[in-house]
Amino acid sequence: MSFSRETAPISAGKRNNTAKKWIAFGGFLIGFVWLYFYLGTHLVYQTNRDRLNYDQQHNITLAFTAIERAEQSIQPGESITSAMWRSFPHYTDGVVNPLWPWVASKFADTDHDRFFEKGKWFNVTVTCAFLVLVGVLAARAFSFVSASILMLLGGLGAMLPRAAYFQPEPIYYILFLLSWICALSLLRKNSLWLYGMLGFLFGLSFLAKGGWQPFALVFVGVSFLRFLVSIIQGRWRGDEDERWSLPNQFVGMAVMFTAFMMTAGPRLSFASDKFGDPFHSYPGYWMWMDDFDEGSRFMVNHSSKDALKAMKPEEKPSLGNYLKTHDRATFIERLRSGTEKKMKELMFPPEVTQNNKKTKLWRQILPQRGWLLIWLFIILVVISVFHHIAWRNRDKLVWPVGSQSARWMLLFAFGTFTISSLAFGFYEPIGKGDRFMLGLFLPMVLTFIWVTERFRRQLQRTSMAKKVNIVFYSMMTVPLLVIGFRIIQLIDTPLFWTSS
Repeated sequence: MSFSRETAPISAGKRNNTAKKWIAFGGFLIGFVWLYFYLGTHLVYQTNRDRLNYDQQHNITLAFTAIERAEQSIQPGESITSAMWRSFPHYTDGVVNPLWPWVASKFADTDHDRFFEKGKWFNVTVTCAFLVLVGVLAARAFSFVSASILMLLGGLGAMLPRAAYFQPEPIYYILFLLSWICALSLLRKNSLWLYGMLGFLFGLSFLAKGGWQPFALVFVGVSFLRFLVSIIQGRWRGDEDERWSLPNQFVGMAVMFTAFMMTAGPRLSFASDKFGDPFHSYPGYWMWMDDFDEGSRFMVNHSSKDALKAMKPEEKPSLGNYLKTHDRATFIERLRSGTEKKMKELMFPPEVTQNNKKTKLWRQILPQRGWLLIWLFIILVVISVFHHIAWRNRDKLVWPVGSQSARWMLLFAFGTFTISSLAFGFYEPIGKGDRFMLGLFLPMVLTFIWVTERFRRQLQRTSMAKKVNIVFYSMMTVPLLVIGFRIIQLIDTPLFWTSS
């Protein structure tokens, strides 16, 4: 391909401009890594100094259990397959899932305090590296400003607050986001390999931590709804969706289920042998209890397969039995109050007004995270208005604009957020703190940015391009300024306290 004299300088200029932007973004990445480890260092050494708090010692103990089981010789009557599976993450006590103890066992230390510190630093390092990778990929797919905001909100708003703990949340947040990206991609075009990837990521998420079920249920529901709509459009309207393959819906679901079972197989097999149910989880029973003490007693009294199987149907904790022993008003109030509390913890965490002596401890790294998420949604709405105007005049455009898959992406995102909020809200009397909902924060940020950027890119070939870009970059400046001011506060007064 050759270039004329008129086009060559323009292309070269664009390349130079892009190169300068990447150099500037590279400087941002260096600053981000420094900031992340600077704040991470203060969090590691100021907060969460007692490994006996927040079930962290329990995770440490399970890490050594994973080592013992992996090194155990084949027992009489044990199959070779069962012995091989001991080397994979499989062991669960019915509460903690095996992936984080299995990962931590790779750098275990007989000195539990030293092991505790190594685990926290591992989480800080892994989450930072992951965010840098996400930022680079986002800079290639979106704009540099969007990639920067994605990293800052994800790091300061979700990842870093949990990285200073010897707990599975950091790894789970990573796997949850990867699953989310895969699901969004599938709702755009349902390629078979993506179903297999999603099943694999579902399996890893299951091995890391409970709480992925609302995600899976909403995805299956939304994808089947899109399947039905595609049939209606194709047969009755003659408007087939070229990006959505109807045969792939059924084959893909089978591939996804198979990949999940293969990935989670060792844990499912172990739980079936130990508890009589491959998907056994004590928190699944605790969901229908009134407080943690009741759940603790239940776990002690039903610690074996025989004890669990001996339960009569009317004794087994379940939604049906809960409704039989509690009136409707109690159920609704628990759901309402718990969901409200969880939403406040995620969206509007308590702030601290610093005194003149600058001695107060910050309760949150980024207490404005909820307002910033709302602002990103407002940006999405504003750009969507431009996009809708262009879509209504699509017959006059050389390059068409479309929004069909974006609708499904947003339906999935809001559906998962809503169902998860209700589920974690009802569970609030048992499991307190914001760590349950924080896994949703970065995926929601990514979804809003993804759809907004997609609409903006489609509008670049319309007469509204310049106006859209001015509005977009002006509005995206607000999060950068808010986060920048917060970073100045954190660097000036790096004092924190442990959150639950």
